[in-house]
Amino acid sequence: MKKLLFILLNLLFVFECSIIKTSFGRIEGNEVGNFRSFKKIPFAKSPLGKLRFQKPETPDKWDDVLNAKEYGPACMSNSSSTTSPQKWVDEDCLHVNIFTSQKCLMSKNCPVVFYIHGGEMYYDSAVMFNDTILFDTFAKRDIVLVIPAFRLGIFSHFSVYDQSIAPNNLGMFDILHALEFTKSEIHNFGGDIKQTTVFGHSYGGHIVSMLQFSTKINMDLSLFQRAVSMSTAFYFNTLEAEIEKTNRFAEHSNCSVPSALAKKLSRNQQDTYIMECLQKIDGMELLRIQRSLEDAGFPLYDGLIVREPLIQEVPIAQLFDNPKNIPSLTGCTFAELDVYMAYHDVVGTLGFENYEECDEKFRTEKKDKDFELKNRADETMAILVQTKRRVGKLLDKNITTYLYEYSYPKHATHTDDLSYLMGVHLFEKDENEVKLAQFYQEIFTNFVKYGEPGEGFERTNAENSSYFNINWNETSGERPEMKNEYESEVTLDN
Repeated sequence: MKKLLFILLNLLFVFECSIIKTSFGRIEGNEVGNFRSFKKIPFAKSPLGKLRFQKPETPDKWDDVLNAKEYGPACMSNSSSTTSPQKWVDEDCLHVNIFTSQKCLMSKNCPVVFYIHGGEMYYDSAVMFNDTILFDTFAKRDIVLVIPAFRLGIFSHFSVYDQSIAPNNLGMFDILHALEFTKSEIHNFGGDIKQTTVFGHSYGGHIVSMLQFSTKINMDLSLFQRAVSMSTAFYFNTLEAEIEKTNRFAEHSNCSVPSALAKKLSRNQQDTYIMECLQKIDGMELLRIQRSLEDAGFPLYDGLIVREPLIQEVPIAQLFDNPKNIPSLTGCTFAELDVYMAYHDVVGTLGFENYEECDEKFRTEKKDKDFELKNRADETMAILVQTKRRVGKLLDKNITTYLYEYSYPKHATHTDDLSYLMGVHLFEKDENEVKLAQFYQEIFTNFVKYGEPGEGFERTNAENSSYFNINWNETSGERPEMKNEYESEVTLDN
C-alpha cells in the first residue's frame, strides 16, 4: 500500500510539473526525463496594429491550459547579413522559453539565467537554440534558463523625436518587460529571482553591458545580480541618424507626409502620420521593404540610441563610468571576426573626442608592415578594445570581474565557443573540443550558481591584466590557466 501511494504521489508530481500555475493561467510544457521545457509563453500582448512601435503591455490572462510544448515564431527578420535565417517569423513573437528541472520545480530556489541573443537587434531569435544542449548545460545543473524574444529591425528601430508618440530603443523595453515577467513568475518554474544572471553573446552581450552600466535600470538589483557577456561588440547610433532611417523607410512604404499636407502639420503631427500609416501595413510587407533597403545598402541596424529613460545621456566615453556592483564574467575568442576582415568604425565605438586623429593613426598603423595587429579584423579589434575598456571600468570600482580568452586554434571565431553552451552553429568536435565543451559548461554555470567559475579561473586584476586562457591539448597536456597581459598589443591610448 505504501509503495502504491508513493507511485501515485510521484505520478501526481510529474503531472503538476508538466502543468504549472502562473499569475496569468495554467501552462502545460514538455517532459524530457527529469527536465521540463515551457515554450511560447506570452510576456506581453501581441504588438500588432496600434501596439506596433509602442511599449510592450502586460498580457491578458487565459482560462484554458496554455499549450507550451512547441516554439512560437521568431520575431520579424529577413537579412542577408546572417547565416542563421529563422524558419518562421511573425510579429506575434513576444514570448519567453523556459527550461528547468524536476528538482528545481520541487525546491523553487534554483539560480536563473536570462539569456539575450545576439544579431544586432536585427536578426537571430529566441527559438534558434538546441534543446538538448540547453538541457545539458543548464537544467542538468539545476539552473532555470529563460530566453526572451524582442522586436527587431524596423519593429524595434522606428524612431521619432517625441517619445510620447513612439519610444526609442523598443527592443530594450521588450527585454526589460521580459525581465519584469521573470521577476514575477520564475518561482513557478523553480527559479529564485534573487539568484539571476543576465547573459548575452555578441550584441546580446552589449545589451547585458547596458543593463549592467545603465544608471537608469535595476538600481535596486531586483532584476538581476550577476552579468555574463561573451564576445561583446557594442556600438550606438544617434537619434538623428535613426530618424533619418525611419523617414527613408516611410518614403519607401509610401507613408511620407505629402508636401502640401506637411506645411500644415507640426513635427509631431507629421511623425504621428507616418507611424499610423506604417501601423496599417501588413508586417510581412514591412519586412520585405526592410530587406530591399538592406540589399540596396541602407541597413536599419546601428545599435541603441543613447537616450533616456533607459540609457543616461552622456558622451559614449562616459557611459561605462558607473557600473553596478555585481560580479561579472566576460571575455572573447582569439580570432573573433578575423575571417571577414571588413571595415568597422573601431574608433567611433569608443567615443573619443579627437576622433579623426585617432582613426587616422589606427588606419596608418594597420597598413604598417611591422604593426603586430595588422592581420586582425577591425571588428575583432573593436571587441578586444571594448572588452579591455569595460573590464578596466569594473576594476576601477573594485567590482569582482573574471576575464577570459578562448584560444584553441581550430575553432576560435565569433560563435564557436557559444556552441558549447547554447548549441548554435555546431561543428564536429575533436577530442580537445569535447573536453573544452564540458569545461565551458562547468565554468560558466559555476559562475551562475556561486559567483565564481572555479577550475583555477581567478579574478582579474588591473596590475598585471590577468586573464584565464582557455585552451586544451590532450597530446601536449596543455590546460586552461591564468596568464598575464591580456591582449597587451591592444591599447586604449587616445
